[in-house]
Amino acid sequence: MARAFGGFPLRCCIALAALVLGALALNLFVVPSTGSYPSYAGFAAALAAVAAYAVLFALARRSPAVLDRPLASWIGLGSFAAGSCLVGLGYAAESTPASLAGWLLASLGTAWAVVLAGSALARLEPSKGLTPVPVAFAAVYIASSVLVPLLGSVRPARLALLALYVVAYLVALACVWKPGRAAFSFFARQRAADDERGDDRPRVSRPRASVLIAVMFAMGLVCGYTAFVVYGSRESAGVSYVAVAAAMLGVIAASRFAKSRTDVVFHFGLLLVLAGLLVVPFVAQTASGERVALVHVSNTLLAAGSECFAMLVWIVLASCGARRPSQALSLLLGGRLSVAGGMLGGLVVGACASSLSAVNPLVPDVVAVGFAFALVAYALVGLRRFSFEDAVAGAGDVPATAAAAAIEAETAPEAPEGREGPTAAIERNCDALACKGGLTGRETEILKMLARGRSAPFIAQELVISPNTVKTHVKHIYAKLDAHSQQEIINLVDGSRAAE
Repeated sequence: MARAFGGFPLRCCIALAALVLGALALNLFVVPSTGSYPSYAGFAAALAAVAAYAVLFALARRSPAVLDRPLASWIGLGSFAAGSCLVGLGYAAESTPASLAGWLLASLGTAWAVVLAGSALARLEPSKGLTPVPVAFAAVYIASSVLVPLLGSVRPARLALLALYVVAYLVALACVWKPGRAAFSFFARQRAADDERGDDRPRVSRPRASVLIAVMFAMGLVCGYTAFVVYGSRESAGVSYVAVAAAMLGVIAASRFAKSRTDVVFHFGLLLVLAGLLVVPFVAQTASGERVALVHVSNTLLAAGSECFAMLVWIVLASCGARRPSQALSLLLGGRLSVAGGMLGGLVVGACASSLSAVNPLVPDVVAVGFAFALVAYALVGLRRFSFEDAVAGAGDVPATAAAAAIEAETAPEAPEGREGPTAAIERNCDALACKGGLTGRETEILKMLARGRSAPFIAQELVISPNTVKTHVKHIYAKLDAHSQQEIINLVDGSRAAE
């Protein structure tokens, strides 16, 4: 799939780096609560992002053809350009209506660029899809160790950050303009084809989708709260951007030795955030000189953890889109909408804690500890049986090794009259293998679903049996057919077809 875009993995990496850099510049511009005018801008930008993703999500669900038109990209660019000008004018003139309108338009353009990049990333091969994300994040934070202090020395610094935000957006859009639209067109054709012929594969199950959306919202909540804490008025201790880059590279290196790579990223990010939150109560108990150093450590841990979550969102949404092309746009936009809503909620929590500190200075510390406790409780109780790997696989019900073959089968022309299609051939070959191996009726039924790339959770839900029962049947099928994996089952079925 990546060949269709030539050297797009590199272009995707550049686009992601530009978007991450733009998000960092946006946090530095809008989140700080000190200063003359943009003290409310963080909430305006976050609210505008929610509205922008909600509009795009509604269009993806109801009229996906609208997003597939070339005019959509030009509207996104025009919205961002007009919004950026309004934000700059509103900041200079201290005009609240101009700034609010500007953030709404700019967020619509930014959301469009993010979805284009996510769609193009979803068109990469699964083995290559993880590579651009960590490289982009690490490169941005290494560069930020030099770039952010340099921008801080410019007067006015916030307008310089706004200019960086605009430049980063333009670079990202230039990289994903064509490949992103090509991915959009592919996903739109997949959905139209499924609607026309009646896809026999059910859409993502509501319980599984609800859990994934809830986790996305929780990660957004953490990112929003940490953004307020890190980039707000915490004695301007700053962040060690090199340490953030090292943390992200370290977790990716560690995940390469784990079976559930995305789960490792999530848990590592969770540990970093918890460590940063638990340092917060000790800040008030230290001397002024040591306090700055301690805040610096806390900020770095929180920033590294939240960026691991942001990196994970890119990976998970792209993986879900790759495994379910007909639902890719809805999955991408629904996930982004939930993250944006969580970030808005996190900013509100941080602002409330900061406001109540005037009543009692211990309130921010209590909120930080309570936030840490809520995260632990959510991870240990709410997510006790949750796995990102299972959620991603369930989003498409197609194993990564068979994803390309499934897409090729979906886009292949219908069989001429008098010749059976691929589904009928799979059914017949499975019956032959079942007869040869002595499979029972239920085992034959499960064999046919395995041969079509169905996952064990999907089979259990479809046949209304327990996952353990499915595992038992699969074990018997493997033993009778002398196979050791689902891919070997697919190869056996394909081999039977080739022998004919």
